[in-house]
Amino acid sequence: MKIAVKKILLVEDDKRLRTVLHEELTERGFEVQSFAELPALASIQTPDGALLDLRVGQESGLDLIEGLRKKFPGIRIILMSGFGSVASAVKAMQLGAENFLTKPVTPDMIVKAFSTEEPKELSEEESEISLARMEREYIDYVLQNSDGNITQAAKKLGLHRQSLQRKLRKYIPK
Repeated sequence: MKIAVKKILLVEDDKRLRTVLHEELTERGFEVQSFAELPALASIQTPDGALLDLRVGQESGLDLIEGLRKKFPGIRIILMSGFGSVASAVKAMQLGAENFLTKPVTPDMIVKAFSTEEPKELSEEESEISLARMEREYIDYVLQNSDGNITQAAKKLGLHRQSLQRKLRKYIPK
């Protein structure tokens, strides 16, 4: 597996995950610059790859993509999220990310995402999406189109606000 990325910008607000990924990627030969919140572009030191969390506190990793693309032409950007959805992945790709990983992520998944090899075709079993995942992705899509307003999203989904909140609690990893 050929890796074209040597210097990685890591933006992850979960301290434990950030620490583990930083250490694991460093052991694999990458230079890693880690941040717990969206960094100012001036504080970033010439990465050729970026691994961004979709939700960083109250902010979005999507907000950093355009600036990174302008300041570091050719940078390879990967987004990751525990709340991943088709809508989020599409938005990330439109902004210039080249991959979207759903948490939990492993260092091997990240290395593979930054590799220059062509991805192998998924087996039929790997490409099937469960009904629960489809529901979660659709709820996330409606929430995004409602600017995160749960009451408005619940109305669009034909649910009580409390029912939507219960569903959302189900999707949040503990």
